[in-house]
Amino acid sequence: MARPSKINSGPRHHALAALIASGLSLLLPANQAQAAGYRFGTQSAAGEGTANANGAEGADASTIFANPAAITRLSGWQFSGVLDFVKPNVRFTDQGSTIALPGSGFQPVPISKAGESQSPTNSVVVPHFYGSYKYSDSMAFGVGAFVPYGAKLDYEPSWGGRYNLNSVELKSFAINPNIAWKPSQSLSLAFGITAQYMEGDLKRATPYGSAYAAGLLAAAGQAAAGGAPGLALQLRQQAAKVFGDSAYDGSVHVSGNDWGFGTNLALLWEIDEQTRVGASWRSSISHKLKGTGDWTQPSNLPPEVLAAITGKPGDGHSKLDHNDSGASLNVKTHDSLSMNAFRQLDSRFAVMADATWYRYSTLETLRINFDSTAAPSITAEHWKDAWRVSLGGNWKVAPALLLRAGVSFDKSPVDTVYRSPALPDSDRTWYALGANFAINKQASVDLSFGYVKLKDAPMSATDDAEGVVPCSCAYSTVRGNYESSAKTVGVQLNYQF
Repeated sequence: MARPSKINSGPRHHALAALIASGLSLLLPANQAQAAGYRFGTQSAAGEGTANANGAEGADASTIFANPAAITRLSGWQFSGVLDFVKPNVRFTDQGSTIALPGSGFQPVPISKAGESQSPTNSVVVPHFYGSYKYSDSMAFGVGAFVPYGAKLDYEPSWGGRYNLNSVELKSFAINPNIAWKPSQSLSLAFGITAQYMEGDLKRATPYGSAYAAGLLAAAGQAAAGGAPGLALQLRQQAAKVFGDSAYDGSVHVSGNDWGFGTNLALLWEIDEQTRVGASWRSSISHKLKGTGDWTQPSNLPPEVLAAITGKPGDGHSKLDHNDSGASLNVKTHDSLSMNAFRQLDSRFAVMADATWYRYSTLETLRINFDSTAAPSITAEHWKDAWRVSLGGNWKVAPALLLRAGVSFDKSPVDTVYRSPALPDSDRTWYALGANFAINKQASVDLSFGYVKLKDAPMSATDDAEGVVPCSCAYSTVRGNYESSAKTVGVQLNYQF
């Protein structure tokens, strides 16, 4: 087989920068289907039983997450330990994914079979812990340790979106101490600080067949200019053959982690013995995820192609291309504002509501800075602010048994045009049932069950940096539709010392 004497990587010359950039960006907008955006939407079984409508109830220490001002209603030492089981059901059906090579004159090549389907999700079990102490009639302390964000998606290696994403896992946990103060009999105020850890891991395929084809086309152009049309034709035919061939796929593995810090404020106004309203604000948290990009090239690449991919560019603006490199990503998570209300109708029935606004629009773009002298890479996200509205109720069936129910409507921050394989997100409705069993005067157990249904989510995501050039994109387009739902089960032990 004839090979080019010189590789002209064209728009792919900075592939290291772009793929690490897009890879790190995908660490965040991942989703387990039960909450919009990349929130992990279950932090309390008591709350889950009402679809998170119980922010103003203040029944146990898990209120630290929803409204920490309500810990002034608790007595003595309180502990709540939560275990959440989430079983997402996300099915993607391919509708014809392709890869292109701009400037080559080639038509996009299919990289999947239309109609193929798969489920990239797995069940997860997540713990949360809360504790509070009533220091005096006017002061209480509390601390929560919970998971604010988290997801895991694992697609088949050969699926049509492999150049966008093969797998992603997001892990996080937060430690949130609070102090609550009652300046009057009816008003409670709370202030807290959050220390949050975030860790992400991503893998995606790299289409080295495109770089191989680009080099063959460059050599064909040289041959044609040198008066060898036959050789030029042969090289162009070879380029058409290797372009889109998955046998020349490599991969990149990106990981990063960081600690970040934020604050929260809350209030609870007890209008009378039966009625209370509250508000809770959590700040955004800034992270600088520091990570690495580990590259794997296929063994069947010609030496000239491999040298161009891993060699040092001559433009003076970058370090080594597809050699392992460090990178960092500045991330600012959304802040939120919740308004909640609780009304005890009589000795048996209570109703409650919550409306939470999320300032997702902080995620407009993601800027990647590299340890090398490579120019920063910017990835557009275009998230929009969104609301979640929850309604719930309690029914005291017997002295030792309380039943719960609720429903919530959660708006997605992602428009259809920006939907990606890492965030197959859409508007959702959550139906919830729960119960609280009093074991004795000190201990009780909460159980909850939730069913979350998402609207169908069509996707046509092209890896082209929205036309920014020069671009080191794969120029692949993954097309298909997501059908998603989730089941949640929560168990919570409450104990008063």
